[in-house]
Amino acid sequence: MARERIREVFNDGLLKYGAYKTIRSDSRKVIGKQFEEQGRLFYKELSVRDRDYLDFGSMGSTLDMKVKTQMPPSLRKIDKDNLIVQIDGDDYTIITTDRDSNYLYFYLHKTDGEANE
Repeated sequence: MARERIREVFNDGLLKYGAYKTIRSDSRKVIGKQFEEQGRLFYKELSVRDRDYLDFGSMGSTLDMKVKTQMPPSLRKIDKDNLIVQIDGDDYTIITTDRDSNYLYFYLHKTDGEANE
């Protein structure tokens, strides 16, 4: 009897990734920032291991969330460290990412909004 492959479910939420764009007035004065979405992914929240906390703490970062998504072809060649992730209206910077053949793992640090440009 052949084993059936179990399909992974990503139903913890929907994350948006992109970057902030500076908005300027006609006189080139900075008047604000706007999030420009580059894509969306369904994610599965993963538990964070004690080792993850220790590793990122020694690097001077705080790990707030670890999520797993499917690997979209559009993200294979993009520098993910320059992206901002939005989950439920909160902004996260990407500390680092890991990947395997089918999945992408985001290690996220929560920011107070409009972090990277």
